[in-house]
Amino acid sequence: MIFSALKALTGDSFVIVWNDNALLIDGGMPNTYNFIRDKLSGKNLKAIFITHVDYDHIGGIMNLIKANEVEHNESKFYMNNPDLAAHYNGSEVRYSHGDTLDQMLNALGHKFLPMTNSLDPIIIDGLKITTLLPSEDTCKTLCENWNASRIIEDGKYSYLKRQKNNGDIINKSSIVNILEYHEVKVLMLGDSHADDVVEALVASKYKKFNMVKLSHHGSSHNTNKALLDEIECNKYFISTNGNIHEHPHSETIKLLSDRAIALGEVFSIYLNYDIEGDIRNKCQFEIKNLNFIFQQDVEL
Repeated sequence: MIFSALKALTGDSFVIVWNDNALLIDGGMPNTYNFIRDKLSGKNLKAIFITHVDYDHIGGIMNLIKANEVEHNESKFYMNNPDLAAHYNGSEVRYSHGDTLDQMLNALGHKFLPMTNSLDPIIIDGLKITTLLPSEDTCKTLCENWNASRIIEDGKYSYLKRQKNNGDIINKSSIVNILEYHEVKVLMLGDSHADDVVEALVASKYKKFNMVKLSHHGSSHNTNKALLDEIECNKYFISTNGNIHEHPHSETIKLLSDRAIALGEVFSIYLNYDIEGDIRNKCQFEIKNLNFIFQQDVEL
């Protein structure tokens, strides 16, 4: 299995390749599409996953569908709620990013399939995909917030400028998947909340992973000690160019360092942009037991 983190600026876009098959998980910003197209060249694109409706996770997927250069007629499309798809017209995360992708898919004969932790694992040519999050209750809350933000202007749906997003529900509803191929296990955390992931992991009995894609670009709001204590892994991926929001946060780097020291190990922290210098400059402490690696493609 080859895990690839594409250049998606401050967003997420990943291609998982096994044999001649590929999965696309999120699409990053609109210009990420060029990297997606190149990475998928010659591969059988089996499925596309949108972990949640964020501008920096969906733009490239919209351009993939609009350009129609990548063969996806046999692909399946998944997201946390198939009624809430995507339209991008600005840089802010908004519910208005959620209506036109569904129409684009329908025009091509595609539709979104739901992905929640109530469903059985998906198996695609030997690759097993187990969904830990979101729950159906979380998706229900997402829909309630979404609908509460809708208004009708001139006979068309529009959205309140101050949208309902109780408890950061957009990120909280993010899909968390475990990818298994033979003995390799990869935990994809999207932009999920750490406490929710801990609860889901305990219930699932999964603990040991070959790679963990850290949540929300290394934000301190999405990684905590309890989560790292629940995971057995020495390879982590942080996806961001670090240009805004100070991602990854120094608090997250400290948690990783402390965990590695406690285990007497050295963790490999993979980066899809060469930002090790920036990380070290903003951390007001000596970073121990972490080996930063600027490498987009990781063979597992």
